Amino acid sequence: MSDRKRATTFIFEQQLKSDYWDWDEEKKKLFQDWKKNKITIFKEIHRRIQTLEESIPAKVAFIIHDKDKKYNLTLVDPHIHGYIEFASRRDLNHLASALGLLPQYIEPSGRGKYGKVNSKAYLIHAKNPDKYQYSPDDVETFGTFDYKEFFQEHQLDFIKRSATVKREKSDEELDSVFQAIVNGTLTEDDIFANEKLTFLWSYNQTKLDEAFRAYGKIASKRTLRQLENGEFQPAVIYIHGSSGIGKTSLALELIEQIINKAKEYNYNWKMYSAGTKNIFDEYFGEEIILLDDPRYDSLLPADWLKLLDPLNKSHLSARYKNKLVIGRIIIITNYKSLKSFFGKIQHEDLNQYIRRFNNVLEISKKNEKSEKDRFFNLSQIQELREAHNYLGESSLLFGEEKVYSTDDKEAFINHVLEYYIFPRILPETKSAPLDQ
Repeated sequence: MSDRKRATTFIFEQQLKSDYWDWDEEKKKLFQDWKKNKITIFKEIHRRIQTLEESIPAKVAFIIHDKDKKYNLTLVDPHIHGYIEFASRRDLNHLASALGLLPQYIEPSGRGKYGKVNSKAYLIHAKNPDKYQYSPDDVETFGTFDYKEFFQEHQLDFIKRSATVKREKSDEELDSVFQAIVNGTLTEDDIFANEKLTFLWSYNQTKLDEAFRAYGKIASKRTLRQLENGEFQPAVIYIHGSSGIGKTSLALELIEQIINKAKEYNYNWKMYSAGTKNIFDEYFGEEIILLDDPRYDSLLPADWLKLLDPLNKSHLSARYKNKLVIGRIIIITNYKSLKSFFGKIQHEDLNQYIRRFNNVLEISKKNEKSEKDRFFNLSQIQELREAHNYLGESSLLFGEEKVYSTDDKEAFINHVLEYYIFPRILPETKSAPLDQ
C-alpha cells in the first residue's frame, strides 16, 4: 500500500470551487472569478508544491478545462488538471496536504517514460480525439519545462494514436450506424452533417454504401408492395414556366408540406433531388422524387416510360444498375411545356408520355415589367374528345384542362395539395370538388 502512495510523478484534477480547496479564506476568493485569477491560482498551487522541493525543482504543468462535455452534450464544471514531476519519490498524502486537496483527487502517474508522456498528453487531450482538443498554449509550466517542445516532439505519435482511437471507436459504432441506415433513420445528409459520422464513413465507405443500397431496395420494395395493395396512387406532376420564375421554389414548398403532412401519418418520407446527369445514381428508395430541370435525354425513352407509369414494376436500365425507382410523387420542373419537353424525343408516341402525368402546374408573369407578380395555373391531363395535331407530326389524344388559377401562391399550393396530391398519396384525404 505504501508503494502505491509514493511516486515521483502525480496528476490531479479538481473543480474551481472554493469548497474543494483547503486554503485560507482570502485565497479562496480567487475562485469567485477564476477566469480573471487563473494565473494567480496556478501560482499559488506552484508555491505550495515548492514547499516540498529539495535541491531539484519539480516540473509542473497546469491547465483549466472549461470546454469538456458530458456525453458530448452538456458542459461539465470548469476544473484544473495538474501534472507534477519530482526528482525523487514523494508521499501522496504529504502532497495532498501541501496542495490543500483531499488525497482521492490526486493519483500517481503511470510508471516509466510512457506513463509521464500520457499524463502530460492528457492535459490537452492529445490522445483522446473524442474529447475537446485544448491548445498547448493553454498549459502553464512556469518555465519548469517547455510544454510546446514536448508536444512537438511527440506530435506524430499523438496523431497516430488519435487515428487509432478513432478507428477503434468507429468499429464499435459501425454496426449501429449500419442498422440505422437500413432502418431509414439515418440519411447520407445526416452523416455529412456530423463530424464523427463523416469520419466513420471515410473509413467504411464500402460497408455504408452497401447499407444505403440495402435500404434503397427495401424502401422501393415496400413502396411497390403498397402500390400493389392499392394503398396509394402515385402523383406525377409537371411544373413549367420561364427561367427564374420560381419553378424550383414552388416544387420545394410543395415537397416540404408533403413531408410534414406525411409525418402526421407516421411516415418518414424523404426527397430525392436528381441532377441532370446519371440522375438516379444516388437514389436510395426515397418516396418523393424531384427532377429539377432535367434534359429530355437524361433518361432513355424506355426509362422515362418506366419511371412515369403508375403501374410499372420494372427496374430502370443497367445504366442505373437496374434500380427499382418508385415514388409516391414525382415532380419534374422545366422551362419547356410538357408537350415541348417530351416532343424532343424522336420516333416516340408523345401520347405515351403525356398520359402518364396527372397535373401540370404553370407559373407565368402577371406583368412583364414586374419580377414579383406571378400567376399560377393548375391543369389536369385529360383524354381529348378529338385528336389534335402537334407540329403537324403527332396526333395528340391527351391534353391539359385548366381547373384552377390564382395569383395567391399560398392558396395555390394548399389547393393543389388538398385536392390533387394528398388524395392520391395519403389515405383518408379529400378528393377534388365536383365544381373544379
